[in-house]
Amino acid sequence: MSRGTCRVTFQPEGRTVFVLRGTKLIEAAGQAGIILNQPCGGEGTCGKCRVEVTDDAPQPTSADRVHLTEGQLTDGWRLACQLEIASDMVVSVPQETRFFEQVVLTEGKALRHPFRPNVRKKLVTLAEPTVADQRSDVDRLQAALGEDGLEVELPLIRALPAIVRSGGPEVTAVLQGETIQWVEAGDTTGQLWGVAFDIGTTTIVGALMNLPPPPQADLQKVASRTNPQVHFGDDVVSRISYIEQNANGLEKMRERLLTCLNDIMAELCSAAGIEHDSIYEATAVGNTTMSHIFLGVDPSPIAHAPYVAVLRGSVDARACDIGLHINRHANLHVLPNIAGFVGSDTVALILASGMACGEEVQLGIDIGTNGEVVIGNRDRLIACSCAAGPAFEGARIQHGMRATEGAISKVVVNQEVEVAVIGGGKASGICGSGIIDAVAELLDAGIIDPTGRITNPEDAGDVPEPLRRAIVTFEDQPAVVLVDAAQTRTGGPVLLSQRDVREVQLAKAAIRAGTEVIAAEYGVAPEEISRVLLAGGFGNFIRRSHAKRVGLLPDISTDRIDFIGNAAATGAKTALICRDSRQEAERISRETQYVELAARPDFQAAYMEAMMFPPRA
Repeated sequence: MSRGTCRVTFQPEGRTVFVLRGTKLIEAAGQAGIILNQPCGGEGTCGKCRVEVTDDAPQPTSADRVHLTEGQLTDGWRLACQLEIASDMVVSVPQETRFFEQVVLTEGKALRHPFRPNVRKKLVTLAEPTVADQRSDVDRLQAALGEDGLEVELPLIRALPAIVRSGGPEVTAVLQGETIQWVEAGDTTGQLWGVAFDIGTTTIVGALMNLPPPPQADLQKVASRTNPQVHFGDDVVSRISYIEQNANGLEKMRERLLTCLNDIMAELCSAAGIEHDSIYEATAVGNTTMSHIFLGVDPSPIAHAPYVAVLRGSVDARACDIGLHINRHANLHVLPNIAGFVGSDTVALILASGMACGEEVQLGIDIGTNGEVVIGNRDRLIACSCAAGPAFEGARIQHGMRATEGAISKVVVNQEVEVAVIGGGKASGICGSGIIDAVAELLDAGIIDPTGRITNPEDAGDVPEPLRRAIVTFEDQPAVVLVDAAQTRTGGPVLLSQRDVREVQLAKAAIRAGTEVIAAEYGVAPEEISRVLLAGGFGNFIRRSHAKRVGLLPDISTDRIDFIGNAAATGAKTALICRDSRQEAERISRETQYVELAARPDFQAAYMEAMMFPPRA
């Protein structure tokens, strides 16, 4: 072991790694297979990666002093993203600091497009060459297929003599669009699969589909993972910043992503009992940054004015050249983007929901760190991106966390505060749906006023006594105890602080103001919208009435608000089973009007107005 190497042991697992002196503790944790929460991407601004150094903790940094109390600093608590390892150490990692798999929404609306995949197989019998029949191998193959205009590329031409002479006259042609992708000896028509990916900023979903003609065609297996790029930050701007600040940042992120995608495919193939070579096509959607990283394209221009993407249109490439472990001749189709902050996942939402086909004006919202909003019908579509921030993902919330085991997912306020916890048992924190619930219920109880201020106990005379006791002081401001310390996994209470309420106001105001601006651009009032379509995991777990109560959604009848599941994944699957939908996606991408909110003075006015909560009924 070199003199510059330090031994770091992580408890309670007892995992030990050896790292160079000067390595950040959060990187050492990653080497030990322990992923820590760091919504800020390691900038030291969120305070979520706190750990306890059991002996001889280094001097605290300025970020440590902001996020940790004097007592915690004395006990050896530090932020893992700020601590540079200078000697051997033992570190205890509490449960609330760990990044756990969140509840992932893998399903969406049923596929509405006809079954006509871009890749198909056809069994043919080749005529035997004779002295009288001097047609080439390629000519005989094209004649047997009986389809005009099929192209044959050079790699297949080179391999064709060995293939057609290795067995009997029967061969299976693999057709990709108007191209003969490959030819296989014998009958392999029963081995035809495709995989569709939704590459989200936080989660990745893969769906394996059987592609022979109906009724055999069917969705077979679905698998999901947390996007391993969360190690570099929770949002796309943090990840772009990492790429810009590190010479090999793009390659490192892309390598993490490809490893995850290939792990998902390995799980899918194992579950279906097939080999990787049986997958002949892949489709993928994601926000514009994720698509760029996946393809190895530097997304840096997206983060700087005028926020322009390198690529808008769809991409077709050999999957093996991209790094996917499927059939070496398989095609990868990445759906088109709309703009720098509105990607192919929004195109997929429009495609899956049918917004671009009907007459009624609908509003589609995918609520997340970057909230995408689109409005319109078959005649016109307008989209925008709302920088809502990560509050709905649990970041920047005092006891916020993702929708994992131990997270409060539902809050009801009657005479006292009652909560539901994912997985049952004691609470560790609160996730996005629980945060919306808590704010909405406390608004109705009169504990939060329309300005977002939490009332002081002495001013809450009309509030039931048990609720009044739940109002406490935290960091010199009022807060509400959602769960007492005795009922939590951490040994401390789960609070909704005044700052948390402000974060909710900022997040919901961005979404609502974006909705107001593009609705006005379209020429309709928000309440005139026929339907509101909520997509994505968060959108499908919130209560519609509470989303309206806090002002996140327009005040329309609740029965006009529909949950459409993981519309991005549905759009990716649609592109896999229906080649015609790819032209529709291209049209959506090309014709959707993008509104850049940062340049709109009406957005600033709408944003300030949307900061307020609707008054009590």
